[in-house]
Amino acid sequence: MLTILTAIIGFLGGFVPDILKMWKDKKDKEHELAVMKLQMEAQEKLHTQRIEEINTEADIKESEALYKSAELKPSGISWVDGFMYFYNSTVRPTVTYGFVGLYALHKLSCIKLALEAGTDKWLIFRDSYNEYDQATLTLVLSYYFGQRQAKWVFNKFYK
Repeated sequence: MLTILTAIIGFLGGFVPDILKMWKDKKDKEHELAVMKLQMEAQEKLHTQRIEEINTEADIKESEALYKSAELKPSGISWVDGFMYFYNSTVRPTVTYGFVGLYALHKLSCIKLALEAGTDKWLIFRDSYNEYDQATLTLVLSYYFGQRQAKWVFNKFYK
């Protein structure tokens, strides 16, 4: 019986090194696949970062080009240059004043028409400022104060 048992163990023992090689080869291949997967993920992240870097550089170059095109070039005539520098610094307020002026003109013309129609003065003044006017005023004021706050936040925390 011992002879048969040792013959079987000896026969099966010849398979052990090959089974261990196959198991080790399988583990090596799994490890290689995991490493390749990590390398691909790292390359994908690097690619995404590079694209973001390229987009950021393009945004910076676009901003620089816009500022460069908006620069005033001196004409050599001092009063013209002075006027242009002054006007260039007041473009946004000029647009704001223009729209506020048009708005006021519209409201005044509505009040004048209502007065000519014989409507009571107090009703006219009460009804001339409605919820749409309040919403418009709130929008404009919120925009100006919000823009200042945004500029402060982005300059302070994202420089």
